[in-house]
Amino acid sequence: MTQYLFSRRSRVLSLSGLLAVLVAGVAASPALAASAAPPAPSAPAATPAPLPPAPPVPAKSSGVTSVDTSACTDPSLSQPFASSKDANWYTLVPGQSPDQFDGDGWTLSGGAKIVTTQLQDGQTGTVLDLPSGSSAVSPNICVTSAYPTARTDVRDVSGAEGIQFYVSYEGTNTWDNPQNTGQVHGQQSDWTLSDPINLHPSNDTGWQIVRFGFVAGGKNSEFQLYDFYVDPRMKG
Repeated sequence: MTQYLFSRRSRVLSLSGLLAVLVAGVAASPALAASAAPPAPSAPAATPAPLPPAPPVPAKSSGVTSVDTSACTDPSLSQPFASSKDANWYTLVPGQSPDQFDGDGWTLSGGAKIVTTQLQDGQTGTVLDLPSGSSAVSPNICVTSAYPTARTDVRDVSGAEGIQFYVSYEGTNTWDNPQNTGQVHGQQSDWTLSDPINLHPSNDTGWQIVRFGFVAGGKNSEFQLYDFYVDPRMKG
């Protein structure tokens, strides 16, 4: 009897073991099937769309933009420095009359002002007074490539550092970033006719619109000027 029970129990265990193997095999079969299956063919790569043609490269800008010069006309001319052996013809920058600096249209800052004083010829007139660090910017004026220089009467009231001179041409990068082209200064406190100041006009034909700037140098100095003329390169 004991042997019969043992044999029956062995068959039950054997059946249980077989069932476990079958269950394990069924569970493993999907993975095995998947690993055994050949890879699915990949989709063909899409053909890229052709790139649009590159835009044309613009020509390098000369730094000059179009400027309306329709209001420019030939200026009135005189020979203001003939007594100093300069026979050239000049035109007076706006905001002045001969021997008078009235400042109309000028922008004065940093202590720049108009004062009345004795001029070179002994007469009394108004001049532009520039203490150290002050500045003055002229109204716009029309010039051409034939206007290469300017001159002015100037004196050093105190100090000797001089006045820096700037030009700004409309339609160029100097309009917002003025170009320093030189310096004017007197001989101590005596009125002095400045050396020619370079205006640096472009070589383009036709009118150009420019404004001028003066900036006084030094820390505790003072300078004055009047009769600021530009030269259209005309001889007497």
